[in-house]
This record gives sequence, structure tokens and C-alpha cells, in this order.
Amino acid sequence: MMRIVGWMAGILAAPLVYVAFAPIPEGPTPASPSPARDYPEAIARFERSFAAQDKSVRGDCRPRLLTHGRKTGRAMVLLHGFTNCPMQFDSLATLLHRRGFNVYQPRVPRHGLADRMTTELADLTAEELAGSAEEALDLAHGLGDSVTVVGLSSTAVAAAWLAVHRGDLDQAVVIAPALSPRDVGLGWTKRLTSALLLAPNFFTWWDSKLKEGVGGPRQCYPRFASRGLAQVYRLGFAALAGATAAKPAARDVVILTTAADEGVGNAAAHELARRWRVHGGNVRTYEFPESLDVRHDMIDPEQPYQRIAIAYPEILRAVAP
Repeated sequence: MMRIVGWMAGILAAPLVYVAFAPIPEGPTPASPSPARDYPEAIARFERSFAAQDKSVRGDCRPRLLTHGRKTGRAMVLLHGFTNCPMQFDSLATLLHRRGFNVYQPRVPRHGLADRMTTELADLTAEELAGSAEEALDLAHGLGDSVTVVGLSSTAVAAAWLAVHRGDLDQAVVIAPALSPRDVGLGWTKRLTSALLLAPNFFTWWDSKLKEGVGGPRQCYPRFASRGLAQVYRLGFAALAGATAAKPAARDVVILTTAADEGVGNAAAHELARRWRVHGGNVRTYEFPESLDVRHDMIDPEQPYQRIAIAYPEILRAVAP
């Protein structure tokens, strides 16, 4: 009887083993760069992007552009995090604009919708994340002589991917990159990614008790999609593979992490930096000590746990030393 039970368990477990060890599809193929030739072209591209936002998008989650009416020495692209929208970076964008930068805040695909219970994130792809980051970089070339792309969490992964592929990127600032879950190594994250990519999508509440009533920024979705998260990890593995092969194409990379991060594993970010440095890449790192209690979303001042008085100065030192 025990042999039969063991045999049946083996049969039932076989599909799970296959799913967990199935290869992860390769990362996106970079598009041919299409930089805006000048300031008027950058403005025209922004206006087309803004006009393309339909009524499904919240009015306060549409793309933003803060300029000085001309091309400046440096332009900043601020890519918002998973389930949030461009409004997340408003306060930091204002500080950067006051320092003389033109600042562009695009909306990442499938984010910022008026329906906070949308299922759109289940269809998010690594190609969409990478493509939107490339389009933002292209536009920003018309805003500044040099371009910095700042990403948080999911878009920090996109910024790292840009750093691998785009030699016209002057600086990538990678903040709390979602390369792996907290306390999960890259090997197990690869298995998890394989499983999530093949399994049916499911949604997870950011707070299982409060659900839709979770506190914090009201523009955020209160839950996230397993398939969407798996695509973020897929893009991360593509960035890590690129870092294994060569130094970053970007001229400068800054990786910021926090020891109090409740969502992502910092070891993966440290590994990304290590791989690039092996090839002689110009990579700077900084980690907020756990005692400062800077959490994963160190950007949005509407987070109940926000520590922007601590986080912003370090971020500004990274992007505008």
C-alpha cells in the first residue's frame, strides 16, 4: 500500500517538478535606439503620449513633465514602482526640477488605472517594462544633454536592463530592485519564476487583512498579479545574465538598497553589482542601515512608513552629487 501511495505521489509531483524547472524565456530584445533629436521633438513625443491616455487612466496618474522651457544639461527619467503610478515621484521630481533638471515621469503600462481592482497586471510582460523604459530614454534625449534613468523596484529592474543594453544611457539609478523576494536566493527565485510563469495567474493582497482598505497612496492597486511579478523577475534574470557577460553599457550605475526592505532580497542586488564590477563597470552602491527603517517604497511620501527626510538626500546625492 505504501508503495502505491508513493508511486501516486510521484506521478502527481512530476508536473510540479517540470513547472519549477522549466526554462525561463529569454529576456526582451532591445529596440533600435530612437532618440529625440531636440527639445521640440521631445515635447511632441510627450504630448502624443499624454493624449493617448484614455478615460480608464486616473487623471492624477497620467505622465508628467517638468521642464525649464528648453533643453538642459541633464534630464531625469523617474520610473514609478509596481502597482503605483507617476504621482509616486512627484515630490522628488519637484526637488530635481528646482536643481535645474528637466524631469520626465512616464506611466508604466497597465498601471494607474481608475479601477484599482483591475486585472490588467496579470498581462504585464517583461517586453512592456523594457519597452516603456526605452521609449522614456529616447524621449529624454531631447530634454537633456545627458540622461539619468531612476527606477524603483520593478522599474529598477528595467533601469538595470537599460544599463546592460543602452550605451546612450549616462546614468542608471537602481533603487531596491525586485530581482528576488526577501530571504530567497537567486536559485530558488528562478524556480519560483518558472512556476509562476506557467501556473494560472492569482492575485495577492498587499495586506491580507485590510485588503482594499490598505492604507497609503490611494492611487496604488491593493493587490498584485503573480504573472506580472514573474515577468519582473524574468526581466531581472535577463539583466543579471547581461551583467555576467560584460560591464554595463551605461556610463554610470548606482544601486541603492535598504536593510529594512520588507519586499525584496538585497543579496541579488549585491550580486548584480559584483558581476558588473568583475568586468570593470563603474558601479556605486549604498545600503540604508536597518536602524534607519527606510522601507521598500522609499519614494512615495503618502506611505504611512515613509522616511523621505532620510531617503531623499541620499537619492539626490546619487543622481546629482
